[in-house]
Amino acid sequence: MAWGVVLLLFALIAVGMPIGFALMVAAAIAMAVSGVDLIMVPIQMYSGVNKVILLAIPLFIFMGELMGATSISDRIINLARALVGWIRGGLAHVNVVTSMFMAEMSGSAVADAAVMSKIFVPSMEKQGYPRSFAAAVTATSATLGIIIPPSIPMVLYGVTTNTSIKDLFIAGIVPGLILGGAFMVTSYLFARREAYPRDERFELPRLGSALKAAAVPLLIPVIVVGGLIGGFVTPTEGAALGVVCALLFGTVLHRDLSRQRIYALMLETVKQTAVVMLIIAGSAVLGQFLANERLPQQVAGALGGVSDSYVVRLLLINLFLLALGMFLHASAAIIVVVPMLMPLVHQMGIDPAHFGVIVCLNLGIGQQTPPVASVLLTVCSATGMRIEQVMSYGKWFIAAMFVVLMIVSFIPATALMFN
Repeated sequence: MAWGVVLLLFALIAVGMPIGFALMVAAAIAMAVSGVDLIMVPIQMYSGVNKVILLAIPLFIFMGELMGATSISDRIINLARALVGWIRGGLAHVNVVTSMFMAEMSGSAVADAAVMSKIFVPSMEKQGYPRSFAAAVTATSATLGIIIPPSIPMVLYGVTTNTSIKDLFIAGIVPGLILGGAFMVTSYLFARREAYPRDERFELPRLGSALKAAAVPLLIPVIVVGGLIGGFVTPTEGAALGVVCALLFGTVLHRDLSRQRIYALMLETVKQTAVVMLIIAGSAVLGQFLANERLPQQVAGALGGVSDSYVVRLLLINLFLLALGMFLHASAAIIVVVPMLMPLVHQMGIDPAHFGVIVCLNLGIGQQTPPVASVLLTVCSATGMRIEQVMSYGKWFIAAMFVVLMIVSFIPATALMFN
């Protein structure tokens, strides 16, 4: 029955049903066939979203929307240009470094991709970069939004597995920096081969001026994440603090935000939150049914039974997550599938925070690979390009992501050195 429900879920998604509804329908059908009272469906949906920690999700989304609507992005871009624009292929490096900074503010790869594609792809094209290369850099670097804290998928993982959000955020810092460095190395290799230009030469006064202008925006995520890591605030309190800081910056310090604009951003936040919460609610119902059917233990037994080798098991888990990320939304994958893997993860002695980073890296690759490819499709939509055009360069950045995934998977210190 459990495997039949999983197949039904994929079938519903394949025919175009929204993931949240597909989860609910699949679970309801399975429960009805099993003779379970369907009154349990709304009860489990409610209990699945009735967690204070989940308030962090709309608050982080709102913080990102507020900061994206102000002059913050321009200040961050100017700082990135002053820092790395002098390197061969300057604007590509600026694109990556800007995404690293913006990742501290939004926690969503799709949101970062939507903003950055409108800024960087036209700018890079004007400087002689192929449009497909610019789109590939933008799409893949947006993945940093779910690795570098704050990260909404990490919040979901923490809630699902009862792992400390603080530990997850700390664990994502170094892998996020490694991934950003891998993107810059890949960009540099293309820049050397195809003679892409430098942006501007390095000037210390220019760097100082850019750093001064970006100081306050950069302090906001530092306060939020630093307060969480330091134990001064909970994730929800930290997200609320970030919203207050962003509002003060946009309405008092620089007056970038009007009441009408704030209201529009609130509506957008509600829409994005509704999508995530529907997935969480549906996943709660389906997850409980699958747990009752002992599917997690079956999956763990199947993967663990292939080999006693730690390396082989970890490779199989990564391949499973990579395949999953190609077909499922990251939120649904975390809430439905990760609990199936946790018995094997505990059996192998993998730290839950380390595994959380592995999950996010795998799903980040899934955001770049069809058929789902949520981030890639966002960039293609914003730039008017076809997937195959972007993938002509994007495949090499995805290969870089896979290398980083292997490094983080088999060298736990990359994620746990500060935990």
